[in-house]
Amino acid sequence: MSTDVDQEWGPRVRGRAKRRRRPPVVRTLAALLLIALLAAMLLAAWITSRIPKIEVDNLAGSGSPLHVLVVGSDSRADLTREERNELSTGSAEGERTDTIFLLSVKGGNAALLAFPRDLMVRRCDGSEGRINAAVQIDGPGCLVQTVRDLSGIPVHHYVEVTFGGFRDVVDAIGGVELCLENAISDRDAGIDLPAGCQTLDGRDALGYVRVRKIDDDFGRIGRQQVFMRALASEIAQPSTLLNPSRLIDLSNEVGDAVATDRGMGMIPLARLAWGGRGLAAGQASTHVVPADPGRTSGGADVLYVRQAEAEAIFAGFRDGSVFDTEPVALEPGDVSVRVLNGAGVAGLAGQVRDLLTGRGYEVVEVGNAELTDRTVVQHPPGAEAQARLVAGEVPGGAPIEATSDVTGVTVLLGRDAGGFGGS
Repeated sequence: MSTDVDQEWGPRVRGRAKRRRRPPVVRTLAALLLIALLAAMLLAAWITSRIPKIEVDNLAGSGSPLHVLVVGSDSRADLTREERNELSTGSAEGERTDTIFLLSVKGGNAALLAFPRDLMVRRCDGSEGRINAAVQIDGPGCLVQTVRDLSGIPVHHYVEVTFGGFRDVVDAIGGVELCLENAISDRDAGIDLPAGCQTLDGRDALGYVRVRKIDDDFGRIGRQQVFMRALASEIAQPSTLLNPSRLIDLSNEVGDAVATDRGMGMIPLARLAWGGRGLAAGQASTHVVPADPGRTSGGADVLYVRQAEAEAIFAGFRDGSVFDTEPVALEPGDVSVRVLNGAGVAGLAGQVRDLLTGRGYEVVEVGNAELTDRTVVQHPPGAEAQARLVAGEVPGGAPIEATSDVTGVTVLLGRDAGGFGGS
């Protein structure tokens, strides 16, 4: 048996072994991690204590996945007249839900399901109408029940964000950077944003997620999902998390910006924060309740759920399989495309068809459209990845546009598409 002496740690002895001393750098790192953990727990407790709590009926007990209904309230009650003018919110009375998302988390994964505000549903009192008016019937518990009855998904917690609170959170982190493919100008939303990369302050960010007149509710939801990923990514940056002043400002604003159900304590918040890593990393799966435009008997524009497609999505959220799907790399052969000639150039759509067919795409239709200046790749909700693949075939790239006016990926050729066919 060896009698060598361990020079670093000293000789072995019989009986109870001596505990090895950890190197100083390990002890220092352990201490720092413990301090960071305690600080995070204290910060979470402080934030939790600051968040107003509201009564919300019809919530489920704890479960996995954790489903949190996140709504943006369009109530102006917390805004002064000057703030209403600054944010271009108008002066509508009462309260409706301007934005409705179900945020589901499982471990470090997250998934988002958006409910269009004009969705026609059976609400908690049995009436048929837009989902965004459910809170007017019997408060947030009515919206929770309406979502549950429509989807079968149990809602565990409820988070409400106000106009002013949204603005203040964005300002607290120094703004959020977005890259816009096209300029966006809308007087009603109070924004005039150029194309290109830029940092949006709270006022412009609120206008960006609220603007409706440039497309439809599905396009608006797409912008909201893009912004939520960008916001989560910005909060997760070291420039925020390692900046005490900015972190305190953010904590203060979060406490003032949101209200939650009474059961939202430190543990649910910690689960949300853990799952939010996927959202911040841009890895969260995003979905929209599929629906078709229509009108009520009174002539109002609404959206009607496509039941079979919607149920497939709802089932994935209910059983957690929405987190199991691995991203699959798309190939041209996976995408069917329509080509419409809005350029006024004879034969251009045929040239583009030949080009796309030669690269492996299935072109299912070629036709003409009204003259337009700009080439755009349009897609229905849920087909963004396919549209981006096709848009990459356009020399210099082409913007994509979510719209319920098309049933599949559609290349709409504009006057700027003269070089497309010869690329």
